[in-house]
Amino acid sequence: MFGAARRAHHRAQEEMRRQTAERNAREAAERARQAQEDAMRRMQEQAAQAQQLMISQQAEAYRKQAEATIQAAQLQIKGFEEREERQRQATELERKLAIQSQVSSARGGQAASLQVAPGSETAKTAGTQAFKRRGRQRLAPIQTTAGINAPASSVLNV
Repeated sequence: MFGAARRAHHRAQEEMRRQTAERNAREAAERARQAQEDAMRRMQEQAAQAQQLMISQQAEAYRKQAEATIQAAQLQIKGFEEREERQRQATELERKLAIQSQVSSARGGQAASLQVAPGSETAKTAGTQAFKRRGRQRLAPIQTTAGINAPASSVLNV
């Protein structure tokens, strides 16, 4: 290999080296691009996880705040209901007292309508005249010792 053949061989070798270098450069660029894309993807995933964590923390805080607000509102509603019930009872009591007052004042305003009835027409007799008018009633004789085997002196009112 002399002269031109040697130079052609060197040129072919140089061309192969150049093509290998270009291929290696392209592969290195592709690997770098892949590495950069992987790094970007990891950063985006981490950012998404951080954002998700922050959102879940905010949601938890909001949920706790909402529960506290709901509980406070329920206490207020309960207080309003109790106040309304007391007011209803007071109104009912006032109504009953008003009715009693009306009944009392109506009774108090009534005029006494008592009238003394005249005496009955009974005969005014004194003494024994009423007894004389009655007829004599005969009493049956009392047999104190009838049917009893005892002396009359030992039997008292039998």
